[in-house]
Amino acid sequence: MISTPEISKNVMKCTRCGNCQYYCPSYAVSRLESHVARGRLQLIKKNLAVGADFSDTYVKRIDQCLLCGNCSQNCPAGIDIEDVVQHARGLSVAQKGPSKGLALTAGNIAGVGNITGDIRENRLLWLENMEPGSVRVGGQAEYLYFAGCVSTLYPSSYSVPQTFSKLLNKAGLDWAVIGERENCCSYPLMIGGMMDSAVSTIEQNIAEVYKSGARSLITTCPSCYHAWTEIYPLVVDNMPDIEIYHSAQFIDRLIREGSLRLKEMDCTVTFHDSCDLGRKSGVFDEPRSILRAIQGVRLSEMKFSRENAFCCGGGGNLEMHDTALSVEIAKLRVRQAQDAGADIIITSCQQCKRTLTGGARQARARVKVMDISEFVLSAAE
Repeated sequence: MISTPEISKNVMKCTRCGNCQYYCPSYAVSRLESHVARGRLQLIKKNLAVGADFSDTYVKRIDQCLLCGNCSQNCPAGIDIEDVVQHARGLSVAQKGPSKGLALTAGNIAGVGNITGDIRENRLLWLENMEPGSVRVGGQAEYLYFAGCVSTLYPSSYSVPQTFSKLLNKAGLDWAVIGERENCCSYPLMIGGMMDSAVSTIEQNIAEVYKSGARSLITTCPSCYHAWTEIYPLVVDNMPDIEIYHSAQFIDRLIREGSLRLKEMDCTVTFHDSCDLGRKSGVFDEPRSILRAIQGVRLSEMKFSRENAFCCGGGGNLEMHDTALSVEIAKLRVRQAQDAGADIIITSCQQCKRTLTGGARQARARVKVMDISEFVLSAAE
């Protein structure tokens, strides 16, 4: 994370050209200058100038950022706006303490290792609809599936680990899940300005990987993937020497190797790039490779896709701070999918699936939302 002097330097680089407005999902639905990058940069600039006042309104505007990175991707001045906002959040937490929602999340992670506060055993509830013995919990395995909090603790997302597990079994792989000992990847704390609070949980997750003896880790969650690949190596010195895959990358590999056979389908789909998997981790091609491998599937790209994809509304801890804004952004993204003529929105993120499904319901849109694991299983022979 950049330092305060670097923040001041970055803020001063903003020419207020307004290019960020075109790429900002929040601004697209609210039309508030304080919701767009140049507006937030001016707020941060003023706040630093007055000695970090941290008014409630200032903190609210900083917390409302999706941290999706679309503005940074298209900033002519080359400002890393995500880093600026995350640093501003860190300063705010240090001065005023975390918001109520962030404090609750941090307490849950510290206490029971997840974002919801569920008892640890509840991480295994998604297994109840699985065939007995089809998922190994704990022990040694070649591949370790790191399922994540949303997939294992939100019933509406259980289908993601269930379908991905079935694909792993179809491919005949030696794999296991950590189960109740799995902890949150701590990404919500990192982007909330509480990096120091994340280290202990990170160390526990790394210890579980060593214990498993796995040579590869796979996750269906883009935030977990981004945390493991991009942030963990910067935070700890004891990273295991393993391959790390997102499920979309791994499924693409299985298809290319011939481990998964796919039948023909007849539908028009669009692919929603999650911010953490796409812009932040550079994974754009593998999900599209999967969809093109299924005969009869027509892929229609949305106006904002790949590097310029709009956020689903679930990024940056936004739901924690402004649920109404999150819903409106999700509805906007659903409309963009409809404009692309899609019958189905495919994504590689359980959070995006959850948020977009809610947006489709709120917008009364006749479009289905599926995780790519679910879609591939429906096409698997």
